[in-house]
Amino acid sequence: MFSPIVSASDAGVRTSIKGIGTFKGRPSQCCDLVIELDHGSRSSIELRDLNLSMLGTHQLQNAVTATCAALCLRNQGWRISNRSIRAGLENTFLPGRSQFLTSKEAEKLGLSGSTVLLDGAHTKDSAKALLETIQTTFPDSRLAIVVAMASDKDHLAFATEFLSGKQLEAVFLTEANIAGGTSRTTSATTLRDCWIQASRELGIEVLHDRMTQYRELFEDNFISSTRDLKHETMVAAQNSLSDSLRFANQILRERMRNEPGILVVTGSLHIVSLVLASLNR
Repeated sequence: MFSPIVSASDAGVRTSIKGIGTFKGRPSQCCDLVIELDHGSRSSIELRDLNLSMLGTHQLQNAVTATCAALCLRNQGWRISNRSIRAGLENTFLPGRSQFLTSKEAEKLGLSGSTVLLDGAHTKDSAKALLETIQTTFPDSRLAIVVAMASDKDHLAFATEFLSGKQLEAVFLTEANIAGGTSRTTSATTLRDCWIQASRELGIEVLHDRMTQYRELFEDNFISSTRDLKHETMVAAQNSLSDSLRFANQILRERMRNEPGILVVTGSLHIVSLVLASLNR
């Protein structure tokens, strides 16, 4: 039986990201997608000004792969129109993958004033892809991140990718049950120590919660005092997810004032699912 091989890197594929905008209330990337395969006109398509809610160059490649699969089916006799392919791509949405919350959703979580991004990245490569997506979408933004990870992940590589990729205002390491239990949960303090190690290996100065200066800030007016740290990255372990989100948002707003800031929840789909569950309560 003939089984076509679908690839986003075919010579007949041409793509480009033209810009970032809003589509159906969420950030989207406007793209051109042109595919000209060697199996006849039924295996060719030209989609201009395609709005993808799945952000990043890797998601555009995924869109190409899905489109190639649809074209292969059409070439085998399936009735799939160009309009249907466009609609399918533009309405594709995967919770927890480059998911920007609406302002109303952020407000419901008590995170008003920041752009909130949820992404289940948990490897070095997925962290790199996430940072590239943020750089493409909000190139001038600064970040505060909340991280929880499973015990079988490369925590040091994940931390290294984030610390070397973009200026961070604050990093709160927290905990989330993995698959409904705690046996694979990494403690917040273990994650914090990995981030401290990564910062030392990179030669990046951070203010962490094992330092006297950090504790003195906490004893004083912690949030307002952070504005004087000259964008030194803060790293802290916090067992409570809700407290981690609240502190990260307060620090981001205090330090950034009127500049754009993004609060990123990442490290595991499990921590992302906890945030999403909070929206439905």
